[in-house]
Amino acid sequence: MKGDSLRPENYRRTVDFLGEAFYEEMKEKGCAYMRDNTEEGALCKTVYDRLVGRIVDVELRRGDSETEFSHCIHGITYICGVDYLVRILMALGSDTLGRQSYYGWFSGPRILTKKENLGSLLKYCYPGENETAADLARGLKGTRIRERRLVEVAMYAPQWIDIIEEHLGWKGMKSGCYYFMAHMDERFDDRKQAMIARYTPLSPEELQAGAFDVNWFKEAYELLGAEHFDLLYDGAKYISDGQKHSRARKYADAALGRVTLEQLKTEISAKRNKDLLMSFGLVPFGEDRERDLMDRYQFIQQFLKESKQFGAQRRASEGQAGQTALLNLSVNAGYADVTRLTLNVESRMTSLYEPYMEWKAVDDVEVKLEIDGLGRSAILCRKGGKTLKSVPSRLGKQPYVLEVKDINKKLKDQYARTRAMMEEAMEGRTEFAVREVRQLFQNPVVRAVMEPLVFAGGETLGFLRFGGEGEETAGENAGELTGEFTAKLVALDGAGAGLGEDETLRIAHPLDFYRAGNWHEYQRRLFENKVKQPFKQVFRELYVKLSEEMGQRYSRLFAGYQIQPKKTVGCLRGRRWVADYEEGLQKVFYKENIVARIYALADWFSPGDVEAPTLEWVEFSNRKTFEALTIDQVPDVIYSEVMRDVDLAVSVAHAGGVDPETSHSTVEMRRAIVEFNLPLFGLKNVTLSESHAFIKGTRGNYTVQLGSGVVHQEGGTMLNILPVHSQSRGKLFLPFVDEDPKTAEIMSKIVLLAEDKKIKDPFILDQIR
Repeated sequence: MKGDSLRPENYRRTVDFLGEAFYEEMKEKGCAYMRDNTEEGALCKTVYDRLVGRIVDVELRRGDSETEFSHCIHGITYICGVDYLVRILMALGSDTLGRQSYYGWFSGPRILTKKENLGSLLKYCYPGENETAADLARGLKGTRIRERRLVEVAMYAPQWIDIIEEHLGWKGMKSGCYYFMAHMDERFDDRKQAMIARYTPLSPEELQAGAFDVNWFKEAYELLGAEHFDLLYDGAKYISDGQKHSRARKYADAALGRVTLEQLKTEISAKRNKDLLMSFGLVPFGEDRERDLMDRYQFIQQFLKESKQFGAQRRASEGQAGQTALLNLSVNAGYADVTRLTLNVESRMTSLYEPYMEWKAVDDVEVKLEIDGLGRSAILCRKGGKTLKSVPSRLGKQPYVLEVKDINKKLKDQYARTRAMMEEAMEGRTEFAVREVRQLFQNPVVRAVMEPLVFAGGETLGFLRFGGEGEETAGENAGELTGEFTAKLVALDGAGAGLGEDETLRIAHPLDFYRAGNWHEYQRRLFENKVKQPFKQVFRELYVKLSEEMGQRYSRLFAGYQIQPKKTVGCLRGRRWVADYEEGLQKVFYKENIVARIYALADWFSPGDVEAPTLEWVEFSNRKTFEALTIDQVPDVIYSEVMRDVDLAVSVAHAGGVDPETSHSTVEMRRAIVEFNLPLFGLKNVTLSESHAFIKGTRGNYTVQLGSGVVHQEGGTMLNILPVHSQSRGKLFLPFVDEDPKTAEIMSKIVLLAEDKKIKDPFILDQIR
């Protein structure tokens, strides 16, 4: 049963119908009392259907005056069937749809008009089970309901989109409807948010702030054609206010090239129109694309600079509009995000910051900016040749000091964005042209982030270096661009072949090291040279597909772990996971058109009153066709990163707040137990450090996590070694140990791997190889 049958003030009728005692018992026991499979639930569903049918029937036959049930209409949140839909549209006649009904703008006692109530019924009218476009065609036969009205219904009540699209035969109608909802609707419910996420990488916050997906616009416009697109546009006005509708028209005019850059510049400068500013980057590029891009970027930055003369509120609103304008420009220019656009453009503008890298006198002290070898900026201050800890507070409002602080903040933000962007580029296998990387290396912040990373050029792995003809720069100036530049991928042995300007590179993923068989050597090189990478690359966890998963639609690698839903959503939000009521937690890979889902019997949106749910499985599907994918159809990198995210959730959001198996005290206890037991087993190739046991075996080196028991091979992947507690308990002597199966499992794994030359199990041997 969906929704409440009546508004609170009308519950009295329900009490009279069911009886006071029965009604009070229902309220006390709550929702569990009202399931479909209970007698009470079936009774209430029958009551609901009979009452709603009677109320709706009276309201559909009303005139301008209210009926006895008019104030009950907005308590009805579910009716179904094509018959209801057709009757609502016939009762509506030539009246327009009401925005108040869509947004629920009602307050206090008032007269409810026929149009408002019919709009509310339309919003909560759903297709019946197994109803199709053929049923809609039969229902519309003989009526005067036309195409335009059906388009308005699809926009107003999106649950009818699929049936109406099939009935009208419009290609791309669903994409077009959700395009308008994304760019014009002020609010997204979870179902819309999950659906919109399939079409655009832009977040709901970015869309609501005015971001525009030009690629989605072009795709929808080409599929629908001008006539159908304009019909959808007209229907969309009922789900948006006037400002958003006006903004969408400006965006469309810009994206279709109906206005010129000069026209927009003139009007933006004269009226400081924020909507036009946000549409500025959507105009198609001219012949000289690079110069065009630079001019637009500088114009937007100049707009932001001029806004400093206004008050705080106006500065804030114009600042938000400027950031959205940059986002729209980056999407139109084909960049993954604003950061990448900014890095590519600003890497050509580093000369603007060079004066701030020199000492300059401010009263009796000298100030300058400095970027260290790790790419982090800092403000230096000295007085009389003596270095000060910070800029004196008395100089805090000096114009030059404020400029230095502002630039320092921009450089710090740029470092954080660059680091996150490069990690996403590694996960997404993003390719960079050597020419593009050379340009990025001219920015000292970006160079410091990219230089410690290992790149892949085809099958070749190595550190990227730019140097003079026939030589490689080293030391502090490694990567510094002077003289005749050559690009090289320097391998572990120091050899490196030159790279052409048009060749492409990508940041290597652990999967590349694993396949190349030199993962351990790269780990050793970084460790010996004390190279600190900006994010986990060489020492990143890798998860490979298990043989028994091949051909399966689900991965149960982490099945059975209890998690806290709210904490799980929180820790995975930064990894671009989105919670959906029906689909669970999902992460969309737009480039590969893949949706990953974590399934658990959990309510991801509110705390549950029952026992913490357990993870069931991880599944993958096609983003556009919704077809389920088998594990072997999923790219290896996506599989590894998804499983890494699930492992993160299991570690951080374990039920109970702290995983008893990975708490500090338990790990210390297990470390002591392992330490005391090693001499008993005569094992001299095991060392303990914090929460890990490090094992030097004959076939390879391994680590065992003393909390979870997870095993990783050094220079390899996670090893899936399954314990059989019921059979092994009592067969392994562990002095001073109680009946803790996890401690026995961990000790058993350490003994097994320390003597790996004795392993006979082909499943484990295949993983080690």
